[in-house]
Amino acid sequence: MNNSDYFNKALHDMVFENACGAAIRRLADMSFPVTYIHKQLDYPISCSQVQKYVWKYYIEKKVLLYKDNSISYHQENEYIILDEPHKEKTYIKEQGAYGKITYRQVTVNNDNISDSDSIKKYVPCDFGIIKHNNHEYYNKLLNKLYEQDRAYIDDLQWKNERVYHIMNERMTSIIVQLNKHGLTTTFEM
Repeated sequence: MNNSDYFNKALHDMVFENACGAAIRRLADMSFPVTYIHKQLDYPISCSQVQKYVWKYYIEKKVLLYKDNSISYHQENEYIILDEPHKEKTYIKEQGAYGKITYRQVTVNNDNISDSDSIKKYVPCDFGIIKHNNHEYYNKLLNKLYEQDRAYIDDLQWKNERVYHIMNERMTSIIVQLNKHGLTTTFEM
């Protein structure tokens, strides 16, 4: 990549971040579907770009993850539980030599927390496998979900492989709806 391309990419990334990056992350944190997030933006961006950004953000934030050797986990039934210490972010107030006050973010390990809310529990999701290999069954699954849950699943950029989704309110709602109809998030060919 030459200097001009590097500069243009950096400029594009900075403009994108300032224009809509924080808004996309905030709405994604609230589990809104990608199409809803896209409609809320004033910045001229395609829905597919928002979709890619949300997927990347979910992977970075560990809302979605792939089961591989880089994560430490244990399995309970079909769920996986991350084996990582509870980390808490806090800010330290610092005063410079001339009285300027700044805040610095630090991460603190807190192994004394035994709160069940701090446990990251993930459910296997084969929506990508189903979507790519059995579109009829994929539509059957989507038809059993509430409109917002259906949009959430359909808007994500599922790949043709198993992904694990954190058990949050949205995924709990989806699992309850599918279980009510005898369906699951996994698919055996």
